[in-house]
Amino acid sequence: MFAYCFFCETQRCKMIAELIRKNYGYTCFAPQIIQRKWVKGIPNEEPHDWLPGYIFVFSDDKIIPRFPIDGIIRCLGNGELLGKDREFAEILYQKNGVIGSVPLVQKGDRCFVADPSWQGMQGTVIKMDRSRRRCCLEFMFDDVRRTIWIGYELLNLQDENQSER
Repeated sequence: MFAYCFFCETQRCKMIAELIRKNYGYTCFAPQIIQRKWVKGIPNEEPHDWLPGYIFVFSDDKIIPRFPIDGIIRCLGNGELLGKDREFAEILYQKNGVIGSVPLVQKGDRCFVADPSWQGMQGTVIKMDRSRRRCCLEFMFDDVRRTIWIGYELLNLQDENQSER
C-alpha cells in the first residue's frame, strides 16, 4: 500500500477527502482526534480536526499525486510518504483516521507513552491535566515538532510487573 499526504485549504479538508474517495476510489481522510470537553462536570467526547490542512490518501498502486481539485495546495515531500511520516500515516490508517486516547505508564513521578507507535514518532508527554484526564503530547510529523492535547488512560504498571513474574 502506498501513502500520500496533501496540504489543503484548512476549512475544506473533509470535502476534498470525500471528493477523492468518490472520484478516484482511494482511501482518504482528514485525521481527527477525540477530545474530552467538560460541561458542568460531565465529560463529553467530541471529534475535532487533528492536523487542520492535511489529508492522507492510501492506494494499492503507486499514483501520480496530482488531483485537479480546487483547494489542494501541494503534496508533502516528493510524493509517497517515507520513514517516520509513513509510520505515522500507517497508524492513522489502522485507526481509520480517528485517534482516541493514548495509553500512558507512570514510572516514578513521570509518565511515558506505552503505545510503541507513538514512541516511533518520538511521542513525549509534556504536561498533564489529571483532573480532566488529558495530556499534552509532543510528536514529530513532516519534520516539525507538533503538540496536541489528548485524553489518556493510565495503565497500571504494577499489574504488568506481577504478570511477568
